[in-house]
Amino acid sequence: MLIHTVSLGIRWGRVGHGPFINLYEILSSNVWSLMLCFVIFMMLSKQNAQMSRYIVPILALLMIWLVFTPARDTYLPPTYNTIWLYFHVFSGKFFLGLLLLATGMAIFELVATKSTDRSISIPAIQLLSYRFLAFAFCFESLMLFFGAIWAQDAWGRYWSWDPLETWAFLTWLSLVFVLHWKTSHGHQKIYPVLVLACFVLAFLTFFGVPFISTAPHKGMI
Repeated sequence: MLIHTVSLGIRWGRVGHGPFINLYEILSSNVWSLMLCFVIFMMLSKQNAQMSRYIVPILALLMIWLVFTPARDTYLPPTYNTIWLYFHVFSGKFFLGLLLLATGMAIFELVATKSTDRSISIPAIQLLSYRFLAFAFCFESLMLFFGAIWAQDAWGRYWSWDPLETWAFLTWLSLVFVLHWKTSHGHQKIYPVLVLACFVLAFLTFFGVPFISTAPHKGMI
């Protein structure tokens, strides 16, 4: 991870902007931020051994994707040259990192429900996943808020319902639904499935839509 940090810093200094313009930069910075969230969790949690089985494969797939992505240099458009972009980007990084941890706990729960190991507390796992999801929701809300301010500065409107904004809002609504479901129904077997659905939707939103959209807002994080 130290080498990756140095690599990002060197590229940032060479091209003159943060790693959030093209697919290579997005993948590289997201792998770094996701790994950082995972490492911090590993250092603080007692569930680190079990969790690594489900999170590391996701990170490995992103790394493989990164290796086969062209590392082209990019320039920073004038509309991106604002402090609000950085608030927007870093909120999004934390959102994805926390959502990854919530997803890892959800997968752990699905596997643990079929385990005969009675030392595993399913309610405790689900509660931790819920907390990660709640924090992820907070950071996505901040991401949308900062993005709206950036859009107002750049294009003169807070929201335009371009494809990425629409899908990001749908992702936000999905988190609202899952958090409300968990609060209203307590421990439910369907909860981890709903968390996985949120992760898939977020993945498609932030790794798919920006690169097929023709709208001026590419909004990569």
